[in-house]
Amino acid sequence: MGNRKPGRFRLGSFFLAGLPLLLSGTVHAEEAVPLPPLINFPVVCDTSKDCFIQHYFDYDPGPEALDHTCGILTYNGHQGIDIRVSSPQWMEKGFPVIAAAKGKVELTKDGVPDRAFSQDEIRLSRGLAPKPSNSVVINHGDGWRTHYGHMRQGSVIVKAGQEVSQGALLGLVGLSGSTSFPHLHFHLSYKGTNIDPFTGLEGKEGCEAAAEGRSYWSADANAKLGYKSGGVFKTGFSDHFPRYEELETGNVEINQYPPGTNEFYFWVNLWGIRKGDQEEFRVRLPDGDTYQKSDSIKISSVQGLRGFFYSRNIPLPTGVYHINYKLRRPGKQDTPDVIINIDDTMEILPQPSIFTRPPDE
Repeated sequence: MGNRKPGRFRLGSFFLAGLPLLLSGTVHAEEAVPLPPLINFPVVCDTSKDCFIQHYFDYDPGPEALDHTCGILTYNGHQGIDIRVSSPQWMEKGFPVIAAAKGKVELTKDGVPDRAFSQDEIRLSRGLAPKPSNSVVINHGDGWRTHYGHMRQGSVIVKAGQEVSQGALLGLVGLSGSTSFPHLHFHLSYKGTNIDPFTGLEGKEGCEAAAEGRSYWSADANAKLGYKSGGVFKTGFSDHFPRYEELETGNVEINQYPPGTNEFYFWVNLWGIRKGDQEEFRVRLPDGDTYQKSDSIKISSVQGLRGFFYSRNIPLPTGVYHINYKLRRPGKQDTPDVIINIDDTMEILPQPSIFTRPPDE
């Protein structure tokens, strides 16, 4: 590290774990289940950058939660697929929700406002029935249905009794009902029993049994649905520790700080964080000084807000600050794999000059 400048400094970190919403469960029917039609991916989005599956079916029969790969991308009792879209693009251009297979629209609901639940509201909602959301249910015959929830207010364009073809537009991804982020909650059901389209199972069988299941997705859908164990929602700088709802609905990012700034915050909103992951934070100041901090993730979390702050009791040097953040995951090799590597910059502006140039003669 370079020579430290006069003044006290603090380099710290913070972590907020995301809280999932609890959805009501279903009664599982013990009967032979006929094959459903192969279903398409129900959101028109680029799964390499615009959307991803944040929550899968829960396969842990107890109070814990495991997805069909025995990973952590689910929560206790979740029986569906949560397809999250990037923000704020979901409000600007919208992401179409389409029929996964042909059938007859059985139920629709619209008129529920788009509003992100706060973390306090999510805590208070635990164990309660979820609030209604803008939604569509399609009957595909032989007891099979697909369900589409949390759609955008005013976007549902189909009516009950209407026949729809596979790929027909139903509405847009939204933020209605019991949720804290924009997504489509999608699930397949057979006579009221929810079925995981990735395995054809109900989830109660345990994640080890999921490997023996079969996919009900079409070939086109399967091509888009490679399992991603983790990634980055958003990253940036601010003047305080942001809350989740601020990241979804407000603008807390600061790229240029005013003269005299003596602290700044850098945060990374991640998903798929696992206990034992190792993170590294490094900041290079405009004067060449460098500080770094490393830490180990203590708690696995589907969503987690990682953050760091840097401060002195005197104004920080003006100029451009270079930040690097790495998240390493232990693997088969001695050196953990770098699964996330972020480089970012921000600037502290100089004091305006008190001198003015004399006018040209």
